Amino acid sequence: MLAIDNGGWSMDPYVELVQALFDQAGARFKRLTTYYFHNTIYDVVWRDPARRRHPVRIEDMHDHSRDSRLLIVGDAHMAPYELMISEGSIHAGERSGQPSTMRLRLLAERFPRRVWLNPLPAWRWAASPTISHISSLFPMFACTLEGLAAAVNSLNAPPVSKMPAEI
Repeated sequence: MLAIDNGGWSMDPYVELVQALFDQAGARFKRLTTYYFHNTIYDVVWRDPARRRHPVRIEDMHDHSRDSRLLIVGDAHMAPYELMISEGSIHAGERSGQPSTMRLRLLAERFPRRVWLNPLPAWRWAASPTISHISSLFPMFACTLEGLAAAVNSLNAPPVSKMPAEI
């Protein structure tokens, strides 16, 4: 499964990079289901890029086998409240009473084979508390051909079993 952050100005500079990367790599995946989100994942992801129709609750992503892999693409950089507080979404319709970090933890537990591709230059990652937090839940790789190759190797390795303690 592929989930792409396709909303907001922070990902705009990377749209062509992400498209090119997956155009090149698309044939390497046996089956690819693509979802969309903005900044971070709350209760739903969307099947349509505009994120207006076809919502899929993350609990309903269990239809996929435990052998499924989850690859998330996004800069993981946002206001900390978007990730950490219960009503953190900037979109009123996505406010569920649970912080996004709990939803990401649920996905991390459900999909032991998971990675996050980040298009921001790796030297910028340490300066962002939200990138640091998300990378504690998802192995994070650069959104480059080399990063994608390393991410695919990680996805094909034995599942990640240890989750970090609650933050």
